[in-house]
Amino acid sequence: MAIISTLVQSLAFITPMATMATLLTLFISYISYQTYIYPTYFSPLRHIPGPRNKSQHNKHNIPFLGLFFDVIRREAGVTFREWTEQYGGIVCFLGLFNKQTIHIADPEAIQHVFGTHAYKYRKPDRVVRVLGSAFGMGLVMVEGDTHRKMRKMINPAFSYNCIKEMVPDMINPSAFLGRMWERRIEGAEGKSIEMDVLPDLSACALDIIGLVGFGFDMEALARPGNDVAEAYNEYFSSKAPALLQFCRHYVPYYTKLPIKHNQDRVKTIQSIERIAHQIIREKRTQAAVSVKGDQAKDLISILIRASDESSDGYTLTDKDLVEQIKTFIGAGHETSSSAMAWMLHILSTHQDVQRKLRQEMLDHIGRPTDKNTKTILSYDSLHALPYLNVCIKELLRVIPPVPATTRVASQDDVILGYHIPKGTEIYLSPATLHKLKSVWGEDAEEFKPERWMDPSSLTEEQRRNTRTVTPDMLWAYLPFLTGPRNCIGSKLSLMEMKVMLYYLLINLEYHPVPGFKFRKSSRITTRPSPGMNLIVKPFNDASERLVESMEL
Repeated sequence: MAIISTLVQSLAFITPMATMATLLTLFISYISYQTYIYPTYFSPLRHIPGPRNKSQHNKHNIPFLGLFFDVIRREAGVTFREWTEQYGGIVCFLGLFNKQTIHIADPEAIQHVFGTHAYKYRKPDRVVRVLGSAFGMGLVMVEGDTHRKMRKMINPAFSYNCIKEMVPDMINPSAFLGRMWERRIEGAEGKSIEMDVLPDLSACALDIIGLVGFGFDMEALARPGNDVAEAYNEYFSSKAPALLQFCRHYVPYYTKLPIKHNQDRVKTIQSIERIAHQIIREKRTQAAVSVKGDQAKDLISILIRASDESSDGYTLTDKDLVEQIKTFIGAGHETSSSAMAWMLHILSTHQDVQRKLRQEMLDHIGRPTDKNTKTILSYDSLHALPYLNVCIKELLRVIPPVPATTRVASQDDVILGYHIPKGTEIYLSPATLHKLKSVWGEDAEEFKPERWMDPSSLTEEQRRNTRTVTPDMLWAYLPFLTGPRNCIGSKLSLMEMKVMLYYLLINLEYHPVPGFKFRKSSRITTRPSPGMNLIVKPFNDASERLVESMEL
């Protein structure tokens, strides 16, 4: 009792100022330990090579930012590429709040994290929180056993036969867009127009995913500005201020605050969910009255049937299906439209590639209106165009749709002999891997479709100046990631691009706009910002022959 009495008496002498000083000291000590003492002297990650914590882009010397600005203020992949060439395939750097973060660019490390142990490395909570709201908690976001079961159920919907049957639904929006641009040129006295191609490409891709995914016409091209088209355009727009993007990712509960842009975001997501529920009701009604052999071939119908016929007890509720629809729309249309904008840009700056690609289409398929085309436009006829295939491969190398992805270790692990504590964040950047000179050669940053071709088909000069791709280099080519969580829709996306390219290239040609400046804005995907302005002209066979004769 005497001891307790003494303690009570001593507490009477503790002033509020002393309490505040003690708490402040404890706080400063904790921050110092977490941001400097532990990373420098105790963390097992300190043994991994990496750059010093001396930022070149933190102009105002804001504390606890580490090398965060060095990564985000440069084009995606550039900083990681420099670090990889200097320090090797595994690099440790201080990220936001001086948190030790890992970047991997080594085949064994990539296989470990994204292949063998993929389910031990999960998406960070901030990524799930931000992307899950619009992408939905579908296949892209779920983890562990849920992902395994969901992937197994969804896989048949992306089979070769299913994608072949989806090609006709890709044709109508693509042909509509080609004719729409041709009419715009006719309205400009048939000469040429300057236009930002990205909004129309985005609308076309949205119409395609609506048809092949759900048998539902989004009318994004025919009725621009409708609710769904506007919602996704707003969500993926690169015009959102960087500070707003930062707060959404790194400030907990920021998206819950009752401020205008958060409320607008909620409204757009609600409009998408209303459409999703409408689609599901229609598909369930169709499934109830359809007979075998006459069933809908769109993705969501295939999923509903697979769920109803599931033998392992795993089924999809209407809520699950809504999340899948959000995933299909979000992931399916954004990557394709951005990639198409970059492809038209590259063709505009590589006129020789543009001419050769168009000529291949004319020789093997013909124009859409030709009565005696050699073969109809189909999965097989497009897949059989070798130059088209290598052009798309090279585009996805030079500008991968998703520039980087992040995982978090869910338990202690060892990578390349280094101990990786639970909670460590790990980056993989296709934008880094795809341009490593140690892999691709000194011309790694150049667009060269011939690097994917058989060396025997190249000229002597091309063979001398190009490192052609061999199987041992493909570990560094991950446009759709790798392992059990790679992009399930990669084949669908590739075919979508081929169909769109056919209709946009066969009667039109593209040229750069003098003085137009843009940058690669890396948010969820790599988008051209503020857009992609190009000069679009009608393709003229006579002028083409004149150009070829002048070159000869």
